[in-house]
Amino acid sequence: MENHQCNKASAFDTLYTNNQIQMLKIILTYMDKKTQKSMAVYIKFLELTYTINLLKETPCCTCFWSEAESDFDITKMCTEILPYCSEAQRTQISQMINMFKAMEMYKEVSKTMELMKEFMPDSSDGAQSNDNGNSDMMNMLMNMLSPEQQEMFQMFNN
Repeated sequence: MENHQCNKASAFDTLYTNNQIQMLKIILTYMDKKTQKSMAVYIKFLELTYTINLLKETPCCTCFWSEAESDFDITKMCTEILPYCSEAQRTQISQMINMFKAMEMYKEVSKTMELMKEFMPDSSDGAQSNDNGNSDMMNMLMNMLSPEQQEMFQMFNN
């Protein structure tokens, strides 16, 4: 797990607890199994109570927590939560990440196509010649992509 990702989760956990609760968590490890179960529930109850009281005292939670990241990046967020997922969830999230990357690649290729259209001289033969020019340009760009990228481009193009 990347240190930055762990820091986000730890910062949240640290924010909504106090030293007494942290001490109980340490003491918990020295108790027998039956007592640990009850104590774990009690510790979570204390954390919930502490959080509710903290937010009542200071309703503006942004005073405690960092601002939302300025540039929202869904692939970054998905990547950061991967270490906390089950194997099935990792597979699904990885597929979503690949889909988002494919959409970004499609956008980039589309932008490149538009730019290339601007630089291609119009021919006097009309629309049919222009279509052939676009087709040639498209073939040239497609040859620059890997087979997987070509497949994704075709999928989004349809």
